[in-house]
Amino acid sequence: MDVMIIGNPVAGTGKTVQRVQELVRILESRGHKVEVFFTGKPGDAFDRAGTIRENVNRVVIAGGDGTVNEVLNGLPDPSQIPILHMPTGTANQLARHLCLPSRPEPFAAVVESGTVTKVDMGLVGSHRFLLQVSAGFDALVTKIIHDGPKRSSGYFGYAVPILKSLGHRLPNNLDVSIDGGRKLPGGTVMIMKVRKYGGIFVFSDAARLDSGQFDICLFRKNTIPHLFMYAVAGLTRLTWTVPGITRLRGTRVRIESSEPVPVQIDGTYYGTTPVEIELRASIVPVVVPPKKT
Repeated sequence: MDVMIIGNPVAGTGKTVQRVQELVRILESRGHKVEVFFTGKPGDAFDRAGTIRENVNRVVIAGGDGTVNEVLNGLPDPSQIPILHMPTGTANQLARHLCLPSRPEPFAAVVESGTVTKVDMGLVGSHRFLLQVSAGFDALVTKIIHDGPKRSSGYFGYAVPILKSLGHRLPNNLDVSIDGGRKLPGGTVMIMKVRKYGGIFVFSDAARLDSGQFDICLFRKNTIPHLFMYAVAGLTRLTWTVPGITRLRGTRVRIESSEPVPVQIDGTYYGTTPVEIELRASIVPVVVPPKKT
């Protein structure tokens, strides 16, 4: 088997290089051909993914969800080569959702004998994604991270940007239409394909990578008390009890606003509204652990 590993050495846990080296040792000892590329700056994973040879059997992405998204967008055809997420980032939403191990030995077993299944892919214009898109408060946090100096990795790296975001005026001026329906007003909207948002919060228990639809949460207000209430509800899995949260499903979403509102894709700042989001069902091959018998 030919395996390509693209690793981000500054991902959240700081253990990417060590784990990749151990994974390479294991795979090569079992007769597999392995090529490794470590990124040096944003965009490197995108560029390297665009040059992956056709005879590669697996693409391992060692890093966080942002690195996965770079590779997904860099691949000439995302429907051809199965990918695996080796979780060394912060939230690691894809790996968590697919129950992929973080230790090299069990991860190597998935590379070798895991099951290939196809999951849905979302598009914002021509930009691909697997996990989620949102507009509003959490996207403002990603914008502050994007615009500011490099901070410590991990969840603690979000503390200052979140506090700064709470000090910004974020209007409740979103208009969200689903599958061409009427416009719904709100302050923040999340379009999700995985159950755990940010690896911590659960706003939709039904979100799945292969569901053939988006799970959508529309939050009515962006005031600090409302945001705190939403966060607690997400942590305690009780969003269904909270007023001001509308949950919907669909395959096409348009987000507009009377003034620009930040948008994030898979945890990385993308730009501002308006945006059009579409779903392509069963496109991207991913490798998952084999089912236990």
